[in-house]
Order: sequence, then structure tokens, then C-alpha cells
Amino acid sequence: MDWKAILADLRAHLPPGEGSGPVRGSLRWLEAEMRERGANPASLRNIVYRDIGTPRDKAALASILNDLAKLAGRPELGPHSAPVAAPLPDELELLGRSKKRAFKQFVSGVRAGRAPRLIVSGRAGAGKTILLSQVERALLELQVPVRRLALAGEAGPVLGLPHLVGQSFAALGQAQTDAARAALPDHGALLVRVTRELSFAGGPPRDPLGRTVTPARWAQEQLLRRAPDGVAVLLAVEDPEGLDEQGTELIELRPPSPAEARTYLMGRLGVTRAEADRLVAETGRHLDRLALLGSLGSDTGEWAPGGIADLMADRDARALAEATAALQTLLPPGHPIPGPVLEAALGSDVSSLPAHARALVRGADGGWLPSAALQAAWPQVSPAARLAALRHVAGAEGTVDSGLRMSALAAVGDWAALATLVTRHPDDARHLPPLWPAIRQSAQGTQLETLARAVVGHHAGRGEYGHPRLRDGLFTLLESDRDVVRAWARVKLAESSLEAGNIEAAHLQLAHADVAAVLEPVTSLEPWARAAQADALLVEAALARWQGDLETATRKASDPRAEHGGPRALLWRGLIAKDAGRWPEALTALRAVPLSSPLLSGRARYQEGDLMLRLGLPGAGLRALDDAASRLEVAGGTAEELARVLARSGTALRRLGRAREGLERLGRALALLPQDLPRYGDAVPRARLLSEAAPAHLALGQPEEALRVAGEALALLSRSDGRRAEAGYRQRRTLLRVALAYLTRGLGRCYLQPLSGATCDSPDLAHARQLMDQLLLHGADASDRDLILRLDLHLSRALAEPDAQRAMQDASAGLSLARHPYEEAQARAVHADAQWRAGQPDQALAEINRAYALLRRVPGAVQDSSFPASISEVDPGLQAQLLTLEARIAVMDGTRTLLWLRDALQADGLAPFRTGVWREVGLTLETAHPGARDVVLTLHPAADLQVLRLSDALVQAEESLCGSRPRVGPS
Repeated sequence: MDWKAILADLRAHLPPGEGSGPVRGSLRWLEAEMRERGANPASLRNIVYRDIGTPRDKAALASILNDLAKLAGRPELGPHSAPVAAPLPDELELLGRSKKRAFKQFVSGVRAGRAPRLIVSGRAGAGKTILLSQVERALLELQVPVRRLALAGEAGPVLGLPHLVGQSFAALGQAQTDAARAALPDHGALLVRVTRELSFAGGPPRDPLGRTVTPARWAQEQLLRRAPDGVAVLLAVEDPEGLDEQGTELIELRPPSPAEARTYLMGRLGVTRAEADRLVAETGRHLDRLALLGSLGSDTGEWAPGGIADLMADRDARALAEATAALQTLLPPGHPIPGPVLEAALGSDVSSLPAHARALVRGADGGWLPSAALQAAWPQVSPAARLAALRHVAGAEGTVDSGLRMSALAAVGDWAALATLVTRHPDDARHLPPLWPAIRQSAQGTQLETLARAVVGHHAGRGEYGHPRLRDGLFTLLESDRDVVRAWARVKLAESSLEAGNIEAAHLQLAHADVAAVLEPVTSLEPWARAAQADALLVEAALARWQGDLETATRKASDPRAEHGGPRALLWRGLIAKDAGRWPEALTALRAVPLSSPLLSGRARYQEGDLMLRLGLPGAGLRALDDAASRLEVAGGTAEELARVLARSGTALRRLGRAREGLERLGRALALLPQDLPRYGDAVPRARLLSEAAPAHLALGQPEEALRVAGEALALLSRSDGRRAEAGYRQRRTLLRVALAYLTRGLGRCYLQPLSGATCDSPDLAHARQLMDQLLLHGADASDRDLILRLDLHLSRALAEPDAQRAMQDASAGLSLARHPYEEAQARAVHADAQWRAGQPDQALAEINRAYALLRRVPGAVQDSSFPASISEVDPGLQAQLLTLEARIAVMDGTRTLLWLRDALQADGLAPFRTGVWREVGLTLETAHPGARDVVLTLHPAADLQVLRLSDALVQAEESLCGSRPRVGPS
């Protein structure tokens, strides 16, 4: 039939269609219609262009075209040209006379009320399984009960044969006969497939007298001939040797010819001739494999009753079903199976499987997704097969993701191997929490203790001291009959109390007899005792740090016994040295935390980034913070921890003049934390982020928005149940940011360098000073962060004070608190601003020069191969402030000063601050220089001084000269 010509004629006469879908009569439209009618749309193009397809698909297409013919007013396809629905299944229509003959003969006999007996034979792949499946499907449609037996290899379990040891051959033969008789149905049909490897308990088939017989003869005698009258029997044997052909017809099945196989695949899969030939070559004309490929090519989603059995009868497909059935218990639903994991479970690579098996999975996101057919086979996979596949994964050291391998070890109950694995790789304990219920139920003794310790350590390391799994793990350890195990658990309880700010409870836990015993300086201790000793020393160091006793904290953290804490000890040493102002020592310890501990190294990088910000190196700080965020994400850090890192990087971006990016980063951080109170009633984390967002809003000229977020933060802090000392500090820091909002509004400037102090008063500035004065009345705290807060308060108050003499006093008070070159340079810059406002330009210039000298010392505080000994890394905002002050002082030099300033502003990192610098210098030029107009026109003859103020004209002209610059002020 010329399908192409028929379709072209119909398209020419069809009325215009409506809607936005495929055009009626197009190939896409026809494919959708075929799918709707249960046909295979993949076969459409082969039918239209090559007249190749199954009779069923051709009949469906003919029906669709007849409907179109009615619509177009064209003649319908005539009875001689229209394909007739196939009386046989597609596989049999396309794949050989012998199979059609066997199918028709057997099914017709059953339909006629007879009980036919038939034997078919053929090598593997000749089509026996397909024939049995199609017969089964046809009989079930006739509502005939079917029993199907697959006697391939060891058949004892299939027939329920008991395992007999030491019996005579005659007894074995009789037992086989009895088992076969029990398997026979009373009515309906019996379909049997027998391979040449048929055996019973490892022995050959035997007749009732104990004589060895061939598998085919055994099945013929015990099943076909002994079947009750009225039971139809179809016996499919691989090897006909030994058959008695008297009385029962034998039909030999042959594999499909290359042409038959090619036509079948083109019709079922809709592939080209070349692709079909390639698949035929790969499958070796093995009919079972060809049929499996064909069934996968159909997207109707229908499987014959025997389809799953056929899939499981194929060795490669069954192996894939067993592997994926086991692995789906380890992965989230719908998640691709990683290639190495599937390879481990299979024992081979997917690419080495034959085509029909590879078609059961498809690649996705670096892994494999099982097909619907494979998933349908999972219930048929035995527990033993699943367990075997999981054992392969559990033993795949070095190739399988540690989390999946640990899940596999738990699934097979190999607690010893799991305990060994987590002991060797402590950071992999992050994969244990979901496995804890199974561990708690099944593991025992030292293995349970080791795994409980790992679970507790994981949650403690994430700061989740109130987590139910941590509590359950601690109680498990406290029930131990070993003193050292209980001691370690009590140290963790002390950590928990310390985290909650309950110092007294922490001391009580450390004073317990169990802990006191392990704190004795004994050199030879077992691992549990050494770990408890190291952790106890680190907790004591943390307690001392909390109380401001950095000398004791340093001594405890530096105790040689604390070294058993490994990376944790290094991290704590770095933290304490950082608080004590020993910057090189702090950086050495922090950078020594190894990458092999991703969580701890991420925290070390965070502390390093925070230190860089404090020391005046925001660019280096941002790099460290970004690295910290990446490591924590990989290591599975908590949302709170990751949010803290993102927020700090937002601050670094603001300090670099990239305020919009900084605010976006803070928004990402806030999105990680819930808006309601976090777990355990602790509102500090979210309040901290809201508070840190306030300066970013101020840098963008949004004081009202800054007041809003600061108000939210204060409301959260007022009702926080945990970490009262931390909440108190955050409350004071947030109140300073409220004051900064009023300072920003009072100055009429964005809170971004360069920022000059007030020259006249206003209600906003007065309120800012009032808030700062209240905070300065708070008792002096020896802690590192409160000292920094007091420094910030004095310097901010100097900016809010219009009385230049009083402003100098505040700046001097801040200067007395400075502990390193960057802080001193900040204080001297504010002091110089106050001196300039007080009419002391020479003193201000001297102070500026001292600040520059201090900035040149900043890189030396952290200098190593990672940081250049150059001022270019130092806070560009502070450099912009100093340039602005210097230019203001020298503004009477007119053009020469502005040319110098233009050149200086080309330095790296100053681009975001240029607009602000030119604005402030322009305002000074405008008010202080009598020939300001001529100065500007000398540099910019085209400047518009008729409409714009001189300062605005200078800003626009310099921006135009430098090219487009990112705006950092309000939009």
C-alpha cells in the first residue's frame, strides 16, 4: 500500500484545523493518535515510508486515515487495501511459520474444547519463551487457567522438592516423580520450558526406577504424559534428545532470519534499517532478546502476563533487575543510580551488557534510570538476590560513594565493617544518622558503641546538640559498662551545656568521676580514653575562651594530649589565637586543618575569611568565605552554618563596594533559615542575619529598610530561649546598626566610604548619638567581640557628632582600643576627618600619612605565599576615604589635585567608590575654591554648569571619562 500517497491526498483536502497543537494529519498528530489508540507511534514513519510495521499498528493507522477520509470527503481505504487486524501476536506474525503453526494449533485446540499435547524444541533464542508467553496471553483471554513452569537449571525449589541426602537413585527418582505429580494442575493448561541444564539438588533427572534420563524425556514422561485428562500441555525443550516422538507431535522452532528480525525491530521500534541491522547483529537473532527490545520500544505501557517472567528468564536482564531492585532501597525515589554503584552491584559495566539489556536503563545526570519494565520486575527479585547485590556494593571500597556504601553495609548488617569504615574516615559519619534506627536495633557491643559515638560526634560537630539522635546516642553510650565510654559521653554532655551557655552544667559534667579519671595524665590510654581526654581539654579551653581567660584557653588547647583531637584541636587553637590577637599563629593553625576533614576545613576557612575581614583584607576574606561555603555544602554542613558563611561573605562584598551583591548574598542566607523560631527555641541565627542585612541596606541608601530588618532582629532576640550571652551581644550590635540607620539618614549619604562626619546637627543625628551613648554605658566586656563593638561605637559616634572637638575625643577613644594596624588606620582616618572639620588641615594630613603607613603594614600580618605584600589587597573603601580627605585638604591646588586624584582612583578595587570620592571632593571644591568653575572647565570643557551644580557636573564628567561604572547608591 502506498501510505505516503494516501496521506498526501488526505492532507490536500483536509479543512484547516484549530488550536495550538500539532497540525491535523501531520506526522506528530498521527503519532499522538496512534498512541491514543494503543498502537506504537514509533512505528509510524516505517509504515508510511517503508510499509514496514506490525499488522496491529498498520490496522490502527488505517483506522485513523479512514476517519480523516470522512472528514476530508475522500473515499475510505477499500477492503482490499486496508490491513486487517492480526489474528496472531505481532511477534509470531513477523517471526516465522513454525511459531505461528504451533500457536494456532495449540490455542485452536483449547478453544475447540480439546486438550492438545504439543512439544516444541529449539536452541536458546529460537522463540520458545516468546511462544509460551503469547500462548499464555491468548489462553487467559479465553479465561483458561494456566500454570507455567520454568525448569531451567536447578528445579528442586520450583517443584518444592525436598533436599534428599544419602538416598538411593530409586528413592531420588521417585521423589522427583512425586514432586512433578504435585505440580500438575487439575484442569486448564500447563506450559513448561525445560533447558538442557535441568537438575535436582545438583543431580540429573531420574525416572521412578532411578535411571538417568535426559531433561526432555523426564519432562515428557513426568509432566506431559502424566497430566490429567482435560489438561492441555505445551512442552518447550531446548534439546530434544531422548524424546519419544510416538503419539505427541514435535515442532522444531528456528531463530528468526536476519530479514525477519530486521523487519520486526523496524516495526516495533521505528528504527532505520541500518539501526535494525546493528541490533540484530548484537542480539545474535536471539528471539527472546529481540522481543524484549521490541516490548521496550512500545510506549503503550502494556506488558503481557508473561512479560515479566520473560524478562527474568533472560540472564542479563535478570541481573539488571536484581541489581536495581537492591539499589532502589538505598536511593530516593526517581534518583538516578550512579554508574559506579550499578557497576558494583552488577559486577560489570552497563556498557558491556548486550543491547536488549542496555535498553532496560537510560542514562540521566551521570547515572542510570531503570525503565518501567525493570521496575515492574522488582517484586519478582528474591531477598537473597537483593542481599547478594548489596554485598557487592558494600565491598566496593574506593569506587562507590561512601554514603551509599555505608547504607549497603547497614542493609546487609555488616556492623563490624561499618564501624571500621567510620573509624578510618570520621568525616563519613555524616552518612550515619539515617541508618541509626537500624544500628540501634541490630548492632551490639563495641560495634554499637563505635557507631553511636560517630553519630553523636556528627551531630555535635554540626552544633545540633538538641537533636533526638544525638540524645539517643548519648544515652546508649551512658548505658555502657565501660567507664571510658561513659566518660566520653559526659564530655559531649558538657559540650552541649557549653553550647547552650550553661557554664555551670558544663563544669559539673567535666567534674564527674568518669571524666576525672580519664583526665589523669597517663600516657598509655586506650582510644576511647584518649578521645575523651582530648575532647575534655578542648571543652575546658572553650570554657576559658568563653569567660575571656585566653591564657588558660591557650594552655588547654596546646596541651599535647589535646592533639588526639586531630583537626578539631587545630581549629580550636586557631580560634583561641585569633581571639588573643596572635594572627600568624591563628592562620597557621587554621590553614593546617586538612582537606580530608571537609566540615572542619570549611569552618577553618570561614574563620580565616572572618579574620581577613577584621584585618582589613576583604578581597582575601571573600575568597576564603566562598571556599568555606563550597566545602560546607559538600560536607553537608547545617543550614545555619552555611547561612552564617553566606552572610559574612555578603559583608565582604559590601566592604568591597558591591553592596547589591552583598544584599543578594544575605538574602540567600536568610532563605536557608525558617522565618519562625528555629529548632530548640533559638532565634539568634536568623536575628544575626537580619542584623547583618541592615548595613547592606544602608550602603544602598535605604535607612527605612535597614530599620525594618533591625527591628525584626531585635524582636527575635527579645524572645530567644537559648544562648543568652550570644543573644545579648547580638542585641547590642543590632542597636548600633539602628543608630547607623539614623546616622545615614542624618548625613543624607549612603553608608559607604567615603563617609564624612556631620557638620550640622539634626534630630536623626541626635537620636543616633543617644543610642550610641546608651550602648557605651554598658559595662566593659573583656571579650574580643565586645572590644571591637566599643571601637565601632566610638568611631561611629565621631561621625554623628557635629561638634568637631567632641568628635576628635570619640576618635581618640577609638584609637586607644585599636589592636592592629587596620583598626588603628580606621581610627586615624576618622580622627583626621574630625580634625579637618575642626579647621586643622595640617594635623589631619599628618594623621592621614600615619594611616597610609599603617595600611602598608596590613598585608604583613598575614603575609605568606598566598598574599602579596601590597597595599592593593587592603580595604579599598578605607583607601577611598583617605584619598578623599587628602584631596579635600589639597583642594586649593585646583587642577593639579584633581589630576592627581584621577590617577590615584585607577588603583585596583576603587571603581565602586569613585563616584562617592568625586562627589565629596566636588562639594568641597564648590564651597572652598573661589575659582572652582574654571578648575572644572579646564578639566572638562564640555561640562554642563548651566543646569547642574558644580559637584554634580564634576561627578558626571569623571564618570563619562572613566566609562560606565557600577552604581552603589540608591537606584
